[in-house]
Amino acid sequence: MTTAQPLMSRYLWAAERQATWIPADRLVEDRYHVIAPQLWLDTKPQEPPDILSPLPRQALAYAHLYQYKLHLPQLHGFCSLKRSHETIEIPLLENIPIDNEGKLLPSLLEAWSTATPLYQAYWLWQAIDLWAPLAGTGVLSSLVVMDNLRVDGWCLRLCELIPDYTTASNKVTLAKLGTLWLQTLGGADLEIADRLNVLFAKMQAERASLRDVSAELNRITIEQAARLPLAWQIAGGTDAGATYQHNEDSYYPTPLELAQDTTGGKIAIICDGVAGHEGGEVASQLAVKLLKIETQILLQELINSQDIVAPEQICNTIGAIVRVVNNTITAQNQTQGREDRRRMGTTMVMALQVNQRIPSPNGVGNSHEIYIAHVGDSRAYWITPHRCQLLTIDDDIATREVKQGRDVPWHSANRPDATALTQALGMKPGESIRPTVQRFMAIEDGILLLCSDGLSDRDLVERSWQDYADRILQTDIPLSEAVQSWLALAHRQNGDDNISLVLMSCQVSTHKSRLGSQLVPRRSDDEDSSEDDFGAKLQFKFSRFINLFLWLTTSIGLLAAIAIAIAFFYPGWVENMRHQLFPDRSSQTELNSSND
Repeated sequence: MTTAQPLMSRYLWAAERQATWIPADRLVEDRYHVIAPQLWLDTKPQEPPDILSPLPRQALAYAHLYQYKLHLPQLHGFCSLKRSHETIEIPLLENIPIDNEGKLLPSLLEAWSTATPLYQAYWLWQAIDLWAPLAGTGVLSSLVVMDNLRVDGWCLRLCELIPDYTTASNKVTLAKLGTLWLQTLGGADLEIADRLNVLFAKMQAERASLRDVSAELNRITIEQAARLPLAWQIAGGTDAGATYQHNEDSYYPTPLELAQDTTGGKIAIICDGVAGHEGGEVASQLAVKLLKIETQILLQELINSQDIVAPEQICNTIGAIVRVVNNTITAQNQTQGREDRRRMGTTMVMALQVNQRIPSPNGVGNSHEIYIAHVGDSRAYWITPHRCQLLTIDDDIATREVKQGRDVPWHSANRPDATALTQALGMKPGESIRPTVQRFMAIEDGILLLCSDGLSDRDLVERSWQDYADRILQTDIPLSEAVQSWLALAHRQNGDDNISLVLMSCQVSTHKSRLGSQLVPRRSDDEDSSEDDFGAKLQFKFSRFINLFLWLTTSIGLLAAIAIAIAFFYPGWVENMRHQLFPDRSSQTELNSSND
């Protein structure tokens, strides 16, 4: 985990009702410039904010829900606002839904009327997916304040967590949420409007459970997603780094494995052997091998399934697979008598593009689901030309301190032991391992990046992603070349560790046809990689030759068709042009004959 600084988030959200009374352009406590109600700009980001210890009750929800930071803000600090005879402690939040210019992202209501039915259904599914964790921390009211819900492309995000009312009459229920949605979301796309209205009515009448609502929204979402195409590419590589003599990282797929992969490149894995422990390289290789075998079986079962399998069921199955792999490595440790720091261990991050076969008007479509599983500090990012979203949370001491409510993220990240792992495969029995498994939908053109901490350290991904995103998605650079370029950058800037990454590029739009072609990635850690590299270059050159050939033949055919059409419809004009270009045809013929 990279050491973070408190100045990473300059724009903050003042999570206190009384903050709404402070007018714009006011400077609060000689530091915070009010941009809009509750939206403040920190004019002294180099100075740490105030921290309260222990954290007040109102702030604990942010700590306990830290793992949902993709959707929720985090506690940054406090501002002590003095009013008459009292002091108001205003929680200041980072990771808030704003754009690059510091403006709030559109609310769900603002974006609703112009959104596609796929986005509409997916936003609602995400809201329902947050129901259980928000209810468990007493902040379910966050979902029923419509202005609190913002959309960042496909992702639903919240401005703040709103405590629930204590009285039974104000209790947030599915029925109340159904009434709210029925009243405010009447402008749904016609393709799904009737189904949503029926669902909202069932919620309002208390005839639908949380499971029923989630299942119906999921069904609508993946049925809409199945109407879109999905072109997929994958490439990966690894580098031992500048200071290491051997490489404890392992990844999948290598070029050879990709050529033999029957899943069409739908599995990506990064495993990083735990540094300081013997057998880290063995553990990472074993984990990759077992994960690959088990997940290939799972993907085939899902393809053959006649029914839609719910996300929670797939997540549970993937979690069980991870624990089986953990137990296998743990058993080897016990068999070989490895204890304490001699135990084999490895981190892991894995992505599966699940292709449930969904009937659509165009035939059978892909459900566009991507499942991410991780243990340790290897990471997954979702990257588009406009944003880079971290999808995983490191399993380390810094995260543990935040989740247990003992610290705030930026301060915890600066502990001397912040990056020490709290779990890794092979270090604990299966019942003690808590893999994080989550599902999201590939409904926009983007790049899924899996990497070890050799790439993510020192915020290198956050500092370099823009150099690659647009070029990859526009196919200006082959995916395998992007992998090697990123590895070289990390070798120069993070060369004190092994470096591994896998890029999975997906396209759902139809205007860039080249993305659908498979490119074989290169390896950087294998003495035999020259043959794989040669094959990759050969395949890429052949692909370019075919594309060029098709372009030339199409262009020539089009020009010929235009020429024939002109000659047919305008014969006089053609004859006139011929005389202008060749005024003395007979003399030109004689000249040619004499030259012969």
